[in-house]
Amino acid sequence: MWQQCLPAFSQQRSWELGGQLALSNLINFGRHTITGALGAGGRQDADWSAAYRLFERRRFAVEHLFDVPLKTVIAALPPEHPVIASVDDTLLRKTGKKVYGASWRRDPLGPKFTTNFVWSQRWLQISPALPEPDGRCRAIPVDFHHCPSAVKPGKNAGADELAEYVKRKKEMALPLRAKERIELLRTQIPSSRKLVISGDGGYTNRTVCRNFPANTTLLGRVRKDAKLFALPENINGCGRKRLYGKQLPTPENMRLDDSISWREVNAATGNKMHTFKIKSIAAVRSQITGQRDLKLIIIQPLRYRLTPKSKLLYRDPAYIISTDPELTDAEILQWYLWRWEIELNFRDEKNIPGVDEAMIRTPNAVASWAPFVVCSYAMLLLAGSYAAEGNKIQDSAPKWQKSTPPARPSTNHYLTAMRQEIYGLSSNNNLDGFKAHQQMSGKPLLFVPNIRTAILSARK
Repeated sequence: MWQQCLPAFSQQRSWELGGQLALSNLINFGRHTITGALGAGGRQDADWSAAYRLFERRRFAVEHLFDVPLKTVIAALPPEHPVIASVDDTLLRKTGKKVYGASWRRDPLGPKFTTNFVWSQRWLQISPALPEPDGRCRAIPVDFHHCPSAVKPGKNAGADELAEYVKRKKEMALPLRAKERIELLRTQIPSSRKLVISGDGGYTNRTVCRNFPANTTLLGRVRKDAKLFALPENINGCGRKRLYGKQLPTPENMRLDDSISWREVNAATGNKMHTFKIKSIAAVRSQITGQRDLKLIIIQPLRYRLTPKSKLLYRDPAYIISTDPELTDAEILQWYLWRWEIELNFRDEKNIPGVDEAMIRTPNAVASWAPFVVCSYAMLLLAGSYAAEGNKIQDSAPKWQKSTPPARPSTNHYLTAMRQEIYGLSSNNNLDGFKAHQQMSGKPLLFVPNIRTAILSARK
């Protein structure tokens, strides 16, 4: 799969070195930095300058790095199946005060009773869904874009600098960046195939929803007090045509209205199928989307117990709008539930390949290293999904864990299987991987990693 990424690199040597670093960073046992990747690949005694120049001088086209994962996902879909993608942003925490794009941002994991701030970078990700036979999916990242905020000038700045800052602040706003990345993704997908984008409330606004590309649908979450309108009446006469009719009750009032009946829809989430109670209201409009006709889906929260003997608890209800009223309620519900997979991507990217652990601070290195790591993670998911179909993923869990196999292999299952193949280890504690240091081939892509050097050079 990495061979198909050759057009994204300027030189054959850069492509070979990139392939080695991508694989070494995944199997690295220590801190996931460029130095750690070199050590995991057995190159701790070799010249390291080429690896740093690969990212410092951007010797590969970041915008074409994800072409292979995207084409692979599209090829795996049925001909008439739309591309279901999720969009969301995440924070990569940093410590250096001179790291490009880092600033103080609100911590989304902080307690509800106060607001914490963390020094971090902001990144935007788009992940299409790779459907699975049981109704679930696995999200494959195809875009990871740095979205820093405009730097505010000092207190002694002049009027021109302040005006430039206001302009830059609007141009670098996250919803506008998301709209640009969605439009770019639309150009990379065949025009005959439909694109469905699902996002949370941060992307359900005028900037993203208006002037959407052709053959593209948005599934977004709205507030419970959002203003909704009926379709305008056909009134003959002079003047501008109306875009909105009479104002409708808020989504929360519709949820409490007994005259609107609930209906049951099945959808897959977690490890099984669940039955959701929903209300569907068609033919509505909102000032967010302008003259587009919408469909509103009100989802009643599922009940759950924290412990087997605790009382029943409920989550908050959800209010979803679709810019394509022709979609069925089951499709809207299931495709929006798939959006949770992008949250799993963020967790894996930070915990497994360590996308936020590299100590880089220049603009070129910042803009190239993180997408490079996320692309290698996307290829690991695709290779693991292919191996899981052929039952090539063996569970090597210890005896004290549950004997029942997991519902589906996790990213750690994929990574464990890849390490076993690379180091020549099997599930019967074969230690053939502990050998003397072998001579490397002339081509870095054909390197023979040594498990002893990988373990001894690991640092956390």
